[in-house]
Amino acid sequence: MNNNETGRFLGFVLLKHRSWDKDSFFKRLRDNWNIEPKDLTNAKGDENIFVFEHDSMHISLAFIPAPVPEHEAEDNAAFNFMWRDAVDQVSQHTAQIVVSVMGGEDKLESALTFVKVCDSAIDDDTIGIYTNGIVYQSRMYSEMAQSIKERQLPILDLVWIGLTNAGNGKFNGYTMGLENFGKYEIEVIGYTTNPSKLLDFLTGITGYVIGEDATLKDGETIGFTADQKLKITLSDGVEFDYKTLKIEYPY
Repeated sequence: MNNNETGRFLGFVLLKHRSWDKDSFFKRLRDNWNIEPKDLTNAKGDENIFVFEHDSMHISLAFIPAPVPEHEAEDNAAFNFMWRDAVDQVSQHTAQIVVSVMGGEDKLESALTFVKVCDSAIDDDTIGIYTNGIVYQSRMYSEMAQSIKERQLPILDLVWIGLTNAGNGKFNGYTMGLENFGKYEIEVIGYTTNPSKLLDFLTGITGYVIGEDATLKDGETIGFTADQKLKITLSDGVEFDYKTLKIEYPY
């Protein structure tokens, strides 16, 4: 696990124009997610910065009429294999809303609140949501967020599951965002089967880890059937510069 703070959820809502319809945002927050901001104030008297409390969580939003510096959002958008023209689209953003959710007694509830706040910030002017080291297409992010209303976890909004080409017909799969829950990121190295099967595999494990607050440990095994025992190994990351959990893939 790297040294980033856990239990804090941070993201950037990328906007086409240098304006933000704050009233519409708060209306969607109330109407769509039944979140009524408590003790809503403008931080330091700045009309573009809002802070409020909700169920013991501290939530802040800051509108910045400038793009994310140093092309950081564009560089990370390139890793979204589900969005073909991500880099071109993201390069058009001219402003951002910085969203932060921290505190709260339960990390999962804080994470779900973060998704609800980001979803409420999405409108026709939104290009994407930059969080978990990736830029999500706004439509995709919002569609996944709706699963909360069906009492399901929006796994890919909470934790990004990525794929990279490892050469020789092999691929690596990995998670980004488990560290926010105080967990090690997970990698599956050198698989050769259908990529969609690996995505389903990692989605299932990720849902178990964050849904059950499970802690996977070096040297143990995990399985989805009574007979399945997949080895777990903690070692230096392949896609990361810190230690990750490698899980054996059931070929």
